[in-house]
Amino acid sequence: MTSGEPVRGAAIVRPPGASFARALSEHPDRATIDPVRAAAQHAAYREALRRAGLDLVQLPPDEELPDACFVDDCAVVAGGDALLTRPGAPARAAEPERLAGALTRLVVRVERMRSPATLDGGDVLALGDTLVVGRSLRTNQAGVDQLAVFAAARGLRVAAAELPAGTLHLQSGVTALGGEALVGSPELLDQPAFRSVETRVPVPPEEAGRCNVVAVGRSVVMVAGCPRTAAALAALGLEVIEVDLSEFTKADGGPTCLSLFACPT
Repeated sequence: MTSGEPVRGAAIVRPPGASFARALSEHPDRATIDPVRAAAQHAAYREALRRAGLDLVQLPPDEELPDACFVDDCAVVAGGDALLTRPGAPARAAEPERLAGALTRLVVRVERMRSPATLDGGDVLALGDTLVVGRSLRTNQAGVDQLAVFAAARGLRVAAAELPAGTLHLQSGVTALGGEALVGSPELLDQPAFRSVETRVPVPPEEAGRCNVVAVGRSVVMVAGCPRTAAALAALGLEVIEVDLSEFTKADGGPTCLSLFACPT
């Protein structure tokens, strides 16, 4: 593949290294993160993505950056181009440039956010011709504004969503099932930015915090152990692929955090 010649159905992934034990997290079980078990779970996750039909670009673990496996936070891809973000956590500042080379081979153009903007990709949800952005502790207004300029140049618009207290990222609480459906917490599904979406799958309280799913065509990769949500997704005619990602949950992560869709599916 040559630079500037985009492909379809590709995602960038980076397995965790031993340093993943030091990942940023507010989870009560953060101290029990097991990097070896996380590596095995990531391998199963990659296999699930392949089963769903994705081609993967696998980068090596980065021991200098404990959170580097959460590649989705490092860029927003839209209109065949990519915008490298400026993560809101200072410890993650170096991560976007570490995957810039891989992105350059998968998209037409790579642009970069500028200070004082901060934005985590986990706060951005693509929905048709709209990028919905959650204003969070990691994403500031300057980040939203720079994303809006990037989006407008590609015929897209940006809409804002307010996050409930304690929600790390927008996609911690709601994710898209393609362009016409959503799954998430009732509180977030009722945001004005989402009310026009006809199909909205609410996650029951006992499965809250696990509504982060990766949709690839008619397949959905989700965290194991959410039977009611899995049944609701299956009722929509989706193939549900469940994966144990418990070690990543301890690091405040989920399925979408672990892959960056570099090309449309």
